[in-house]
Amino acid sequence: MIYRLPGINDQAILQAYVQEHYDHQEDSISASVGLLASDYPDWVEKIGANAASGNAQWGKSLLYLCFDQNNLVGLLSIRYELPEALSQSIGDIGYGVRPSERNKGYATAMLRYALSVCREKGKKRVILGCYKDNAASVATIRKGGGVLIAENDNYAQGRISQYYSIDL
Repeated sequence: MIYRLPGINDQAILQAYVQEHYDHQEDSISASVGLLASDYPDWVEKIGANAASGNAQWGKSLLYLCFDQNNLVGLLSIRYELPEALSQSIGDIGYGVRPSERNKGYATAMLRYALSVCREKGKKRVILGCYKDNAASVATIRKGGGVLIAENDNYAQGRISQYYSIDL
């Protein structure tokens, strides 16, 4: 797989990615870091700034477009400088796979890559969250070494969130 930051020329492939989620009645897109609510050039600039210098609240983070050959299969967010409270509420790693590419091992590959980046950045442990009813995500996290540490309904969408810890 190829992992890279988004660029200004990626707008069309990201629009198609978002549209595929909408076509599957998904209006929340994992790891998109405000893409849906932003002007695209501003979003690209924000993602680049987060990678280069971070910000006071979130620290440095990476948002990668994940490709298999030339096909955008998902988004991967690695928040490796989060304060502990944010780590526990949103998680250090987030990823999403486009609907047509699910159940092909991409989420597992993305998580494995994210864990290697976090190790390189000096993290000793990461926290990941997912909805309890998302069996595929739960399985991916557990396969990656995740141990359940908490469960709550902090996003008030009528769905329970689970949080897993992975020691690096």
